[in-house]
Amino acid sequence: MPTPPSEPKARKACINCRKQKMRCTPANGRSDTCRRCHRAGLPCVFVPRANAATLPDLPGLDSRSPEVPDEHFKRDVLGRLRLIEDCLGLSSATPTLGDGETSICETGHETTVSDFADDDMFSDPAMSPLWDALAVLRQTCPAGAVPAPTWRKAAIVQLWSAFHERMPGLHFMPDKELFSSPSPVLLAAILYCSSTRGPPDVAEAAPHYFTVLCTAIAHLSIPGSAVGRVPESLSAASEWAFQTVLGIVLTGLLTEANVRETGLWISVAYRLLLEHAPALGDDSARKWRRLFSGVQIVDLEHASLHLSCPVIPIESPLPVLQSSHGDQLYWLSRMMHAGLSHFTGRRLPTIWSCFTDSDPAPVNDSLTSSLTPVDAAVIRDWARQLDEWLVEFSKGPQGAEQNQKLIFRQYVLHRLVVLSIYHPARGCNLWSRNISPVEQHELLLSAQTTLKLHLHDDTIWSNWDLVMITWAALIVIQGIEGGVGQADDLQNIRVHLAMLKRMTGPNPGLCDKLIARLEQSLQGVQTPQPTTLMHPDEQQQGGQGVDIINDGSLDYSWQIFDHVSLQQFDHIL
Repeated sequence: MPTPPSEPKARKACINCRKQKMRCTPANGRSDTCRRCHRAGLPCVFVPRANAATLPDLPGLDSRSPEVPDEHFKRDVLGRLRLIEDCLGLSSATPTLGDGETSICETGHETTVSDFADDDMFSDPAMSPLWDALAVLRQTCPAGAVPAPTWRKAAIVQLWSAFHERMPGLHFMPDKELFSSPSPVLLAAILYCSSTRGPPDVAEAAPHYFTVLCTAIAHLSIPGSAVGRVPESLSAASEWAFQTVLGIVLTGLLTEANVRETGLWISVAYRLLLEHAPALGDDSARKWRRLFSGVQIVDLEHASLHLSCPVIPIESPLPVLQSSHGDQLYWLSRMMHAGLSHFTGRRLPTIWSCFTDSDPAPVNDSLTSSLTPVDAAVIRDWARQLDEWLVEFSKGPQGAEQNQKLIFRQYVLHRLVVLSIYHPARGCNLWSRNISPVEQHELLLSAQTTLKLHLHDDTIWSNWDLVMITWAALIVIQGIEGGVGQADDLQNIRVHLAMLKRMTGPNPGLCDKLIARLEQSLQGVQTPQPTTLMHPDEQQQGGQGVDIINDGSLDYSWQIFDHVSLQQFDHIL
């Protein structure tokens, strides 16, 4: 005969006794509370384990009623317990769960002990500084801001180890450094950067690590915050500041344009640089100068997209942070700083506004006609310096192909910035009556060259690069709509669009905005007839590229850039 089912074994420990891992004994003469809760004056709440066969019989509730599901009961009890703990100041205490028990985190995500069982594998003392930084981040992050699995040590180690594999080297800091004791901000930045460039299963957590990162940077401005606590040792304080500034720079490269607060973060980084930079002659002075260049670059790129005045001065007030005037990053930053500062305050439409505004800005004749001879002189001098910069630093030694590729990429992108100063004020219209044929030619030629960068360079990843290449694609689309251009323009646009779709980030993120804007412009594009397209080999005499105006009477001496600068494209890339 089959054995009759045994009566389910009820759980006898209340939640308070379970925390202390103590036996739960009923109080004398009472059935509704245990001895420990009665003496402490605490509510005695029995919470069943997830693997309990039945729910306990509580007053006023029939656990066998189909109208009250098991899951709803657990959520209700845990929610009430959380409120009680918050009132008593016990919210930081973590309940001890038995094997197979389930907890409901603040965001409603159900996690089991098995999800965190692998955390015991990471008890190596060498990793303790990593866990110390993680503990600070977890302490400062508001309860319920991110799901519990965000803090899994297995996920942290995976993202930490894969950072250098997923993130290309920084052009202002070519030597990759390994940090065994990261500051909280640097750890949060690495987790975000690594997750946002990871495979789809990892990228799903990127918005959560972005929340952790924003919270960490914000706590730098909160007095007494654990994130902003500076070590007492002078050398430790210097290393902490270096890592914190580096974390902000990494963050800026992936948030510029799309996150308005990036400018505020840059200001915080600059303040930390001035407070903790080493003395002149220190062995670490060189890497601090490079870090200062990194802060300048993020500031200038963010300012160029918003056409705002840069925050970081071109010359540091500290001699230890000053670079040689012949340094390529200093030279590039100096011309960008001077050009952007001149055009700030004109209320000109910006490049970024063309991606955020639902409707293109109408042509403003008062703005387009406000170009003074001084403005024209500034633009021409900016272009001349950029051409000279390319000539000076593209003559690298043999074997420096990667460096030459990086220099040419910077030249092409910055060239498009210079040519786009007044383009948004023309309604972002290549065929505006306020643009001359020579300007049309030069702008479209630069946009076509910029669009080809993705075909030859797989290290493009910062926000500024992606925005500028998408901006170039929008200009090229207008050229196609006008019946002129190169035969491979549409294919190059599709390659760039595919690259954007492979990237991830906080939702809605930068790539989502760029993709939406690009696809919107592509909707009205008809595949041009072969007779309206120009092939790459149909070049003008002198190798200037495609003559989109088809007017041999044009005087190209009025172009602001050297017409032979883009001839190096095929050779370098």
